[in-house]
Amino acid sequence: MSSSLDLSARARIALAASLVITAWGLPRLPLVQRLAGGTAVPLAAGACALVALLAARLPLGFRWGPPRSARLVPDVARGFAVGAVCAAGLLFDDNAARLAAVWHDDRAASVALLAGAAAWGAAVATTRQRTLWHWYAAAAGAALLPEAAVIALLRPSAPSGFVAPFVFFLIADTTVALVTEELAFRRALLGPPESARLSALVLMAVAFGLWHAVQPAYGGAPLGTFLGTALGGFVAGCIYVLSGSLTVAALYHGLHNAPLKALGGAPIAAGRAGLAGVLALVSTAALAVTFGWMVYRRGDRESSGLS
Repeated sequence: MSSSLDLSARARIALAASLVITAWGLPRLPLVQRLAGGTAVPLAAGACALVALLAARLPLGFRWGPPRSARLVPDVARGFAVGAVCAAGLLFDDNAARLAAVWHDDRAASVALLAGAAAWGAAVATTRQRTLWHWYAAAAGAALLPEAAVIALLRPSAPSGFVAPFVFFLIADTTVALVTEELAFRRALLGPPESARLSALVLMAVAFGLWHAVQPAYGGAPLGTFLGTALGGFVAGCIYVLSGSLTVAALYHGLHNAPLKALGGAPIAAGRAGLAGVLALVSTAALAVTFGWMVYRRGDRESSGLS
């Protein structure tokens, strides 16, 4: 992989602008919300990235991984196994009712879910996953440890039955994110992982934060939304750059979202919601500094190796 697999600077600016504009406009069109549902905005982001990459005749990056991770012959059985695992998780326990609700209320999510499962299947079939296990573990720790600390300290009154919704949202968000937000912001805006630098990560994170902040679904705190999502997008971008894999970034994304969604917006004790926000922001900032330093050090090593 090389910088020749990047979109041009002009194409990236146009893509970033289209992402923010669609994120602002689509939720304000009642017909779109009624026909497609809330995932219309992420699906539109994935569609914008798909058009940009295909128009430039660039690969989508689902099969990328570390050096020597590519399979010479795809293992089709592994790809089908991914689909079977996704289906089993989405139907586990009372998840069938959740899946039916997604189809009824959010058909864009159903389309993205099918596309994401297919993309994951292709990635697993063509990439030796054992080369990525330590990065999957790092992504899981980065996603779960800060949230576990916040939950342990604040102890929200969670509804009963956490496992089934956690499995459902983990699979749903990990597959959907791969073909929507990860494709758009990490693959298209950052380019190939080995050529991305800190400056590109910062610009991508700003676009990612703006993309969330302009959506009415994120409430009336645009500054807090921007800061939190920009930092989270920066961490996801660093994980993508360091691991060389879009699927690792998607796993981080899904594991970050799944516990919060499984809790169902469980209320936090009165007067502590602000503390929860501060803890989440500080922990994400610490991760951003840690992973950003690793990207910086990687760039230094590569520069010295070429000199």
